[in-house]
Amino acid sequence: MSDAECTILLVDPDTRTRGLIAAQLSSLGCTVLQADDGEQAMAMVKSSDIRLVVTELYLATGDDTDLIHAIRRTKALRKTRTLAHTHRSLAADRDWAMRAGADAYLIKPTRAERMRYVVTRLTTARGANAVPVTTSAPMLRRDSLEKALTELEAGSLPGTSCIVFSREWWDTLPGTQQKAFRKRARRAKVYLRSDSLLSNHFVEVRGEGLPDRLLSSEREEVPYRT
Repeated sequence: MSDAECTILLVDPDTRTRGLIAAQLSSLGCTVLQADDGEQAMAMVKSSDIRLVVTELYLATGDDTDLIHAIRRTKALRKTRTLAHTHRSLAADRDWAMRAGADAYLIKPTRAERMRYVVTRLTTARGANAVPVTTSAPMLRRDSLEKALTELEAGSLPGTSCIVFSREWWDTLPGTQQKAFRKRARRAKVYLRSDSLLSNHFVEVRGEGLPDRLLSSEREEVPYRT
């Protein structure tokens, strides 16, 4: 990966942390630009050929729109990928980043080999998605998992890769019914995920592409030095 092939914008309000991450990214052969807030970052990403934005969460762009969401809703930036790289490790933060449109989610500090994999995946591969899977397109909503799977099986939900539903509702299902739903999902090549933030019988359908589990941290990484 050469400088000509990859320009990354690193956004982090903490100068010391930004320096450590910039060193990791530079070692991958990428040109690394830096910004310390969302407003500055948004101006840079609009004026430069930036392939990937690596950013902390909850950075406003000046109009109270978060950076990830602002990039995702800007048509001209449709090909710009976003990596949420953050100290925040709560499930609610991951889910927020997912809904905002992040392509991947990593918890600081991140091992060099994991960072290398994720950055390479997001800057070179088409259809690389986070786990949970995200999309720049609006999420479709259905009032039940049954309805979503039925539409998927009928071919009326093309490009779907993930169906998210209420964890509280899922936990009330008999094991045989859960198994039946999982079997249908495997046949349809779709990923099922329960979500504690969704209300009962409320379903979100996401795509495109199948999930890559290595693009999302489930727990904290080891320190920067390896």
